[in-house]
Amino acid sequence: MEMFDHMGIGYRLKEVGLECPGNIFHFPGMSTEQCPTNDFRSLPTRYPFYYKISQNDFEQVLRNHLLATHGISPEYQTELIGLSSPADTETSDRATATIQLPNGEFEAISYPWVVGADGVRSFVRNAAGIDFPGRHLSSMAMMDVSLTNVTIDDEWVHYFFDKDFFINVTRMPGKDLWRIYMCEPTGEYVYREDKQKTFQQIADKLGIGFQLGKPIWETSWEVYNNIAARYLAGRLLLCGDASHVHSPAGGQGMNGCMQDAFNLGWKLAAVFKGHASPDILDTYEQERKPIGEQISAGAAATHKIVMGFGIEPTDRLVFTQVPNWEENTVFRVSGLSHNYTDVVTPALPLAIQNNPVPGPKPGSRAPDALLTVSPQCHVYDIFRRPQFTLLIVPDTSPERKPAQIALADHIRKAITSHFPGHVSMHLISDQREGEFDFDHQSVDQVGEFRDRYGIEKDGEGEGRLVLVRPDLYIGLACKLPLWEGVVEYLAGWFIEVK
Repeated sequence: MEMFDHMGIGYRLKEVGLECPGNIFHFPGMSTEQCPTNDFRSLPTRYPFYYKISQNDFEQVLRNHLLATHGISPEYQTELIGLSSPADTETSDRATATIQLPNGEFEAISYPWVVGADGVRSFVRNAAGIDFPGRHLSSMAMMDVSLTNVTIDDEWVHYFFDKDFFINVTRMPGKDLWRIYMCEPTGEYVYREDKQKTFQQIADKLGIGFQLGKPIWETSWEVYNNIAARYLAGRLLLCGDASHVHSPAGGQGMNGCMQDAFNLGWKLAAVFKGHASPDILDTYEQERKPIGEQISAGAAATHKIVMGFGIEPTDRLVFTQVPNWEENTVFRVSGLSHNYTDVVTPALPLAIQNNPVPGPKPGSRAPDALLTVSPQCHVYDIFRRPQFTLLIVPDTSPERKPAQIALADHIRKAITSHFPGHVSMHLISDQREGEFDFDHQSVDQVGEFRDRYGIEKDGEGEGRLVLVRPDLYIGLACKLPLWEGVVEYLAGWFIEVK
C-alpha cells in the first residue's frame, strides 16, 4: 500500500478493499483467545494491516490509472509464442518477440528489453534458458463462495488445520463473499469434481461450523518452492512469479512480486532513456534475488506450521513459541523488514563509509514519519515522484543553520548541474526558512522525522543529507560536509553531465 500511495492510487484501492488486522492460527483444542496470531496493527506504517481485494477490482484500478496517466491500455488475448535475444547486450540492442494477435495473425516486434512477468510457467524464462530449481510442496484448491452459520470474526484471516488437512478462510469485498483455500498432501481431495461437497466435508472435520453455498468461482493448482538461477539474461529479465514461487502461506507473494517491479522499473526507465548504463540492471538481481530467497524461506516456515502434514499440530505449535516469532513474522510478511543493506550498490564513497551516521542504514527502507498535523504532511508525501530525493536537514542551532543552508544551496547547484532532472532537493527544518532555491521545504513540527532518521535535535549537529531512491530505499545518509560523496554515489547510477 505504501507503494501504491507513492503512485497516487492508494486511496482508490482503499475504496474497493477491506482492511484486515492479520492472521489467527486455530490449533485444534485451543480457544480463539489462546490461538497464536500475526497482528499487523502495530507496524510503523500508515498501512498497518492486510488489504483484501479481489483481483478483478485490483486490476481495474491499475488499468484506469495506466490509461488516465499514460494513455496506455493492456493488450489482452495476445500471446507471446517466440522470443530471441543475444546473450551479449553489447552486440545487439534489441530482443525480438513473436506475438499471436487476437485475430490469429502473427507479428514480430523488436524491443530494447523484454520483462517476463509471466508466472511460474514463464515463457520468457524458458526462452532465456534460465534454470528454475526447486521442489513440489502440495496441491491446493480455492473458491469464492457465500457462507452461513459463520461464527468467526470476519475481519481476520483464519487458518484451520489438523494433521491431514488445511483450510484458510477470510471475508472478501462484496455482499456475503468469502474466499476459502484448501490443501492436503495427496491431491485426492483438491481435484475432486464436487468441490463444494469436498470443502464442506473438510470444514466439518476441522470443526469450523460454517455452511457453504454454491461456489461463485473455483480453481486448483500445484504449490511449488522454486527460485530462478538468474533474474536477467541478455535483453531478457524476469519479474515476480517468473523468478520465484513459493507456498501462499502467510500471503507474501503479491507484495514480493510488486516490489520486484518497483525495484526494476526506475532502473529500466533510466537505461531506456539513455540516462544510465545497462550495467545498473545487474543491481536488480543483486538486490531482489536475496529477497526472493528470504520470502521463500519465510513462506516455508509458515507452511510448516499450517501445512506440515503428517506432523501433529501440537508439535507444530512450538514454532510459534519462539521468542519474537509474531513480530518477526509480521515485519517479514509486510515486507518492512526487506532491505538491501548487505548488497549496497553502488558502493558508498570511502568518506561516507568511514563516517557513518545514526539512523537507517543505506539499503534499508526509508521510514515514513509525520511532519505536520495541519495540514497533514508525511515524509512519504515528499517522495511521490519518479526521482531520487535528497533530504537536506540543517541543524536547529541558529548559529549553525544559516551556513548549513548556504552550503545546501551549493550542493543543490552542483547536483543539478551534474545530474539534471534526476534528484529532487527537499529542505526539512524546524521552521520555515523564507526564500530559498530548493525544490520544496517542509517543517518538522512533530519531531517524529528526526527520531526515525536518527538526526540530532540538540542544536549541536553538522546537519544531515539523506538520499532516498525512487523505490523508497535509502541510497546513503551522511553529514552535510560530506556532500561530495553524494555526487560520487549518483555517478554510480547515472551518466554524469560533465
